[in-house]
Amino acid sequence: MQEKFAYAGKTWRWFGPSDTVTLSDLKQMGVKGVVTSLHHLKPGEVWDTWAFGEISQLIENKGLRWSAVESLPVSEAIKKGDELAEIHIQNYIESLHNLAANGVDRVCYNFMPVIDWVRTDLSYCDADGSETMLYDSITFALFDLFIL
Repeated sequence: MQEKFAYAGKTWRWFGPSDTVTLSDLKQMGVKGVVTSLHHLKPGEVWDTWAFGEISQLIENKGLRWSAVESLPVSEAIKKGDELAEIHIQNYIESLHNLAANGVDRVCYNFMPVIDWVRTDLSYCDADGSETMLYDSITFALFDLFIL
């Protein structure tokens, strides 16, 4: 099997250093690759080596591999085709090159207008005590009416 497919089925989504599921937890579960993103960067900014080096180092220090990015966001400027679109497209391309040059060879993305993905509760406690994410249409309707 080729190395680039070695982590299929053994990856886990990690939301960064503030995630309640730690890299040590992932390691204990037998995870080999981490799927994460640089949530602190705004869409349209270049992901340079410095920008993702710190997160990459945290992952590698646990013996894991940053195997996929979710997501390198497509900016609203690109989606709308406004005056910053061409700059943001070039930044996106540069970011892809930088990721590839540093061993990250998979990029997932969500191409959605206005907001990326929606969960109305990121740490909902289910009746059995398990923690999950939740989407509630009434909560979202209130968000749509009064915040958006």
